[in-house]
Amino acid sequence: MKLLKSTLCILSVLIVSFAHAETIELLQKNASMTYEKMMEAKQAAESSTKDVTFAEKKLASAKQKMIEAEREAEAAKRKSEQARIAMEHATNRWKQASDALANEWGKSEVK
Repeated sequence: MKLLKSTLCILSVLIVSFAHAETIELLQKNASMTYEKMMEAKQAAESSTKDVTFAEKKLASAKQKMIEAEREAEAAKRKSEQARIAMEHATNRWKQASDALANEWGKSEVK
């Protein structure tokens, strides 16, 4: 009977040890899978951070180009206005010169 109790005790210890070993193995597998997922998430986060940095640089460049284009447009508007004013002055001078010429021709025909 003592041998049977000892054997049962040893079997119980072995079963508990085996169950414990299975639990540890499952925990190790779970930890390994979780680590892999963590590393994938880390890589995805790093990639996303790089994407954000690139997009922000691209946006800053586009904003700078827009500012430069607005300056160029303003300069072109000023130049166009100056050209329009110069044209008006030239047209007025031409009209005055044409009128003066017409007056002189009119005077010479009357004689």
